[in-house]
Amino acid sequence: MAQEEAPSPPGRAETARLVWSTLIAVDHANRTGNYAVLRDLGAPDFRSANDPAKLAVVFASIRARDLGLARVVLSNPVYSEEPGLTETGLYEVKGRFPGRPEGISFELYFQYAEGAWKIYALAIAALEDEADPGAETGQE
Repeated sequence: MAQEEAPSPPGRAETARLVWSTLIAVDHANRTGNYAVLRDLGAPDFRSANDPAKLAVVFASIRARDLGLARVVLSNPVYSEEPGLTETGLYEVKGRFPGRPEGISFELYFQYAEGAWKIYALAIAALEDEADPGAETGQE
């Protein structure tokens, strides 16, 4: 699908909102077992590549671990690199939410579609401690 011309990248506050809302959407999907809303929040390319059943499989390890993604709203994301546009126009945001006993790392890509930045791809992992990124992941 052709990508809409994106406006300038979101500012810091909007970027944090995108991160929080995406992780909360995954948390709600994991808690309810209903991945339809998460899918529907995505860009058209994300929606066409993922049905709710596929997303349930993708996030099974995060769901089984009960990572508790809702706690991300209690702190600001720590970015591992400055968020920015890729050569293909996706908005790339990588970082973590430190925490004990485990933190959360994320790699999110947003596509500008239908007048807004929408989920294009995402990966979430548990961080056992700050030195070890952990092995449990949910990716798409």
